[in-house]
Amino acid sequence: MINLLWKQLLIKIVGFVTKESGEIIDFLHAENKILRSKIDGHIKLTDYDRILLVKYGLPIKDRLHEFISIVKPETLLAWNRRMKKEKWTYDTTVKNPGRPRKGKETEELIIKLALENSWGYGKIQGEMKKLGYHVSVSYVRDVLKKRGIPPSDNRKGMSWKQFILSHMDVLWATDFFTEEVWTRIGLTTYYILFFIQGTRRVHFAGCTPHPNYAWVSQQSRNFSMYLDDIPEASCKYIIHDRDTCFYAMDAVLKAEDIEIIKTPPKTPRCNAYAERFVLEARGTLDNLILFGSKHLHQVLKKIEKYHNRYRPHQGINNIIPLKYNYPDEPACIEGINCKEMLGGLLNHYYVDKKAA
Repeated sequence: MINLLWKQLLIKIVGFVTKESGEIIDFLHAENKILRSKIDGHIKLTDYDRILLVKYGLPIKDRLHEFISIVKPETLLAWNRRMKKEKWTYDTTVKNPGRPRKGKETEELIIKLALENSWGYGKIQGEMKKLGYHVSVSYVRDVLKKRGIPPSDNRKGMSWKQFILSHMDVLWATDFFTEEVWTRIGLTTYYILFFIQGTRRVHFAGCTPHPNYAWVSQQSRNFSMYLDDIPEASCKYIIHDRDTCFYAMDAVLKAEDIEIIKTPPKTPRCNAYAERFVLEARGTLDNLILFGSKHLHQVLKKIEKYHNRYRPHQGINNIIPLKYNYPDEPACIEGINCKEMLGGLLNHYYVDKKAA
């Protein structure tokens, strides 16, 4: 009798659970249908998503058509076959014998050192070791050979940039530029000769409407005396273009053991510092009306003074070409004064030590 009661109770419980599970399934079925109607396009699944669908979908694959599912039974079976295959698949790729290849960064550093220097394989290996890269000489050779970079003896010479940077203190450039000046006969073209050092120090040699052989020779001798008066402004190389006006200069400077370097034809960038200074000077001269050679000479000297003593140059880390006494601490605004040059075209701000 007791066993019969327990059986009846168990049947009622199972029926209740089955009814509740059916209601839950109906709810999930309706919810899934609504969600599917809101989705446009193909659903992207991860590998973990596929594993879950295979796990719970295979047992009821025959009834999947009764539900709105994101996959078909055939898709579940295909995933299942692939997972079984991947489980027992091993890598059959043939391994490359020998030492493992170095990283791309190592090769790029080798190429960088080779192109920026005339070093041999052993020197590059030693420099790499300093930087924490341990490579063999043969590896350095193979990397350079693969990139078509020849041994050190057959590489190209230094570039213009390398040449200029390594000779900053003893390298000067020179050039002419013109300016229109009002004289008694009207607007007259004046030719202005200047020299500029690699450290950006500039020197105006002179200006004339007739830059003949005698005048250029005299200005060259004056420049040589200018160098004698300033020991720190030594000169071993002069760069200029192929203008015939420089023939007289070359004769004078070669006698002073100064080597002349001529830029290739129609390549102003090879004399970039001089070209840049011409733009700077013109930016000031274009805002002035010049009357006579004396006025032009005075203006050029003020431009030279401002350029050498007061103007910070971005190309040399905002340093002033000539020595400048920088303050130790930031100055108060009340202690800052302005020195106007050429009526305010060139302004120099400085700290009034008395106010400080």
